[in-house]
Amino acid sequence: MEKIPDGWTPIHTFDYDTFEKLAGPIYKPPQQVDGEQRYGFLVEKRHCNPYDMLHGGMLSTLADTLLGSVVYHATGGVPIATIYLNTEFISGAREGDWVEGCATLRKKGRRIVFTQGEFFAGEKLIATSAGAWTIIGA
Repeated sequence: MEKIPDGWTPIHTFDYDTFEKLAGPIYKPPQQVDGEQRYGFLVEKRHCNPYDMLHGGMLSTLADTLLGSVVYHATGGVPIATIYLNTEFISGAREGDWVEGCATLRKKGRRIVFTQGEFFAGEKLIATSAGAWTIIGA
């Protein structure tokens, strides 16, 4: 069984339960690189489907949260909403695997922001994702 990498901390430490906090915990590294975001989580039994494989819904939650974080930082934290998210499942992960994603900004327009990401279980690519977010009130 893998472990949470040293220095990684939960992304949400609020006093109330966010969806990501309930689904996770989802972790972030001690430092992020400009223009990209990285998040990860340790696959628990509750993240798996009846076949003991990581459930696509959990991977989609990570994708939406991670890619949305790229948009949040690119827009200076203004309110945003996901309008499109496509996740392609390539391979699987199991309980005990550390799943990590890296997402980058593709294009920032006046009203719409596009991002993309890749997700790995160890060295194995398990999914790719692309999405678009609208800037609310733009």
